[in-house]
Amino acid sequence: VPRQKERINRSMQRRAKDEAYMHGIFLNETDALIGTISLNSVERGPIQGALLGYVLDEKQGGKGYMTEAIRLIIDYAFYELYLHRIEAGVKPSNIGSIRVLEKTGFENEGLHRKKVKINDKWEDHYLFAIIHPDES
Repeated sequence: VPRQKERINRSMQRRAKDEAYMHGIFLNETDALIGTISLNSVERGPIQGALLGYVLDEKQGGKGYMTEAIRLIIDYAFYELYLHRIEAGVKPSNIGSIRVLEKTGFENEGLHRKKVKINDKWEDHYLFAIIHPDES
């Protein structure tokens, strides 16, 4: 529990500094927490962008929850935070995540070779992005 409190406090500090915005994904029926979605590395000035991150309980995959959560955070990013661009990185093997990004309007902008170190191994990632529809 102390570690969770620290994480919540850090998240609140990052939000207050306009650096990152983390949200829980909850089931409507039970209010059970099934995942998180966040806008990280918020950049203002000429960039006006952020990186999208998300995690979902694997038992909840394929039910449309992440698609709905991403659509909500896109609206939040563009119409409340006034961001211009949201980026997301995804491993080429993560077909489910690629599908949900494409379904929510993200476009694949190319492969970043050896971008992220996962389990002591550098992994390729696709860069997906979506641009504010009123500014494209």
